[in-house]
Amino acid sequence: MGSDCGPGGSQSRAVWCAHVEGWTTLHTNCDQGQRPSNQRNCFRVCDWHKDLYDWQLGAWNVCVPVSARTLWASRPFTCSGGEEGIQTRVVGCILKSDGSQAEDAICEYFEPKPRLEQACLIPCPQDCVVSEYSPWTSCSKTCGTGLRNRVRSVLVPPLFGGSVCPNLTEFQSCKPGPCTGPEGMYSLRVGPWSPCALPQTRTARQVKRRKGKGQGLRERAGVKDPETRELIQKKRTRNRLNRQESPFWDIQVGYQTRDVTCIHRNGSAVGRNLCAPRDLPLTVQSCVLPKECQLTDWAVWGPCSKTCIDPESPVGKRTRSRKVVQFPVGEGADCTPLEESEMCEPQGEGVPPCATYTWRSTEWSDCRVDTLLSQQDRRRSNLTGLCGGGLQTREIYCVQANAELLKYLNDLKEKDKAGQTQRQQKPSVPPLLSITFQITASRPVENKLCKGPIPNRSQLCQIPCPIDCEVSPWGAWGPCTFENCDDQAGKKGFKLRKRQVTNEPTGGPGNCPHLVEAVPCDEPTCYNWQLVNLDQCVPDDEKPCGPGTQLAQVQCVNSNGEEVDRNLCTSYPAPEPVPCEVPCSRDCVLSDWTAWSTCSQTCSSKTIEGKQMRTRSILAYNAGEGESHLQTSVFCTVVAPSWSVSGGALCPNSSVLQEIRNCNEHACTVYHWQTGPWGPCTEDPSASTLNTSSGDGQGPCSMGMQTRKVICVRVNVGQVPPK
Repeated sequence: MGSDCGPGGSQSRAVWCAHVEGWTTLHTNCDQGQRPSNQRNCFRVCDWHKDLYDWQLGAWNVCVPVSARTLWASRPFTCSGGEEGIQTRVVGCILKSDGSQAEDAICEYFEPKPRLEQACLIPCPQDCVVSEYSPWTSCSKTCGTGLRNRVRSVLVPPLFGGSVCPNLTEFQSCKPGPCTGPEGMYSLRVGPWSPCALPQTRTARQVKRRKGKGQGLRERAGVKDPETRELIQKKRTRNRLNRQESPFWDIQVGYQTRDVTCIHRNGSAVGRNLCAPRDLPLTVQSCVLPKECQLTDWAVWGPCSKTCIDPESPVGKRTRSRKVVQFPVGEGADCTPLEESEMCEPQGEGVPPCATYTWRSTEWSDCRVDTLLSQQDRRRSNLTGLCGGGLQTREIYCVQANAELLKYLNDLKEKDKAGQTQRQQKPSVPPLLSITFQITASRPVENKLCKGPIPNRSQLCQIPCPIDCEVSPWGAWGPCTFENCDDQAGKKGFKLRKRQVTNEPTGGPGNCPHLVEAVPCDEPTCYNWQLVNLDQCVPDDEKPCGPGTQLAQVQCVNSNGEEVDRNLCTSYPAPEPVPCEVPCSRDCVLSDWTAWSTCSQTCSSKTIEGKQMRTRSILAYNAGEGESHLQTSVFCTVVAPSWSVSGGALCPNSSVLQEIRNCNEHACTVYHWQTGPWGPCTEDPSASTLNTSSGDGQGPCSMGMQTRKVICVRVNVGQVPPK
């Protein structure tokens, strides 16, 4: 199978039995149960397999230190700049179509196996580094018990598994002293911030005074250069225009206030001067005025995305949008969605059906064990003898499934639009032609129009290889028996040995070697099964009466009628169960068959034939339920009537109560072959000299020949001519 491709190939190797000292010996000296296989299946790779198989690369695993994979793994390691490591991954050969695993040897045929390991660098662990603590803060209380704290910051965060950072804040209780003065009697109460509001409008005099101060400040600043003053003026003008041209972001700055009240410990409000002035919080702060998002009205609905009728997805989608007038500022409400969509269906009459596309394929080609063999060597045109794994291919293309229907509808529209004159000049297509056009196959289109994955263009296949016939070893020689046990006149017999077919060949058992061998022997005898008795009749299907079977009790006997070992009769079929019948209460009852009578002739010729006969009789005629009329004589032949009294099984006619068969069918004049003993082995001069061999220095050996005398003998007469 050197030219085959794909699976189904085989590799063989020599296996022999060897002595422990190295020299070869007989196979029987080794344990046959432990013998290695001398043949295995294999995959033969061809060039076109490159499109079917490829390497699959797994992800790189975590970088493992080299020290962990060596004998020095327990030795302490000091990291200085990084540690060398190794990363591994899984690489395997797969079949592209389904991702199943394949042998690496297939992919290695086209390109080397990608590396499984690579070097890597493990950075040294970096512990967290923090600064020194800051000084302790002042006590939170001027009298009584308070708290103070100190903090530190992270200078270097932990990296690559380094130790985590410690706590960055420490607290400590403090007692400046007992509270004796008014400071412990009062505390500040801070209210919530008011909503953000615009400041009050200044008067014209305040604006003029403010403007005059600003101009004086600018003059004192020394900006006297006309060019610089012009640049500043242009920048201010540009900023003012930008604020006017950006209506989406109208930002206004306002202010917020809150109440700060000094409270006596009894809960009453007192003058703010009684509380510590250094702890007074802010009461006014700037803020951005919140503005909610403002949107325009919805625009009109756009066209429906579905412009044709599609039974699989009849509903399309249409959308409408709106724009932002004012973006949200501060804590203003966010903008709602600017676009919305809804389901829709194509409107109007005469909406055409949608174009649908589907994959089409040709029939699979015949299984080819070697697709490229006919191209590589055109002299080899007969590929019928190849077998094993092969490849089938087919063409895949995308077609418009309803192209003919759409064209037919378009043609009808064109006919409706055309005038009467145009219809007379260009007669319409006859109905038969239209039907013929609709069943015409559509042309292939671009593959991207078809949904779903492209079906496989190739698949593996198998051509069964011829199976040789295998037979079992020869069995033991059987007993010496006559060639024909019905004719035991001769004194010679035969011993047989047999073997069975263990592996049925491709062409049937006719291609197997012979399964039976015979050798002559002396003092032959015949063995056969002899019926001893029949078991009780058992009706079929567990019925109480009716047809059934009887098992035969047999024994093995020789030609003299003597019982022998049952194994001597194994080559003869054992008697099968005998049909019988258990009479029902309303049926006709018949006796068993008598034994066969003696044959009327000892042999047969053209004018004389031997006959044997047996009979049975009626024991009870058909009668009513529970009634039976028994015969007083059960061994005579009685003619039964053909009528029935009460509907039970009828008694048969007299012709059925007896049976006749032929016997002693052998010819009255008996001939048989008689053979003499084999003579000595003499050299055959016609044998080829190529068979001559020399073994162990004992001289030449060659093929020989033995002869014996074979004559035709007539019984009670003697030798006659061979004809």
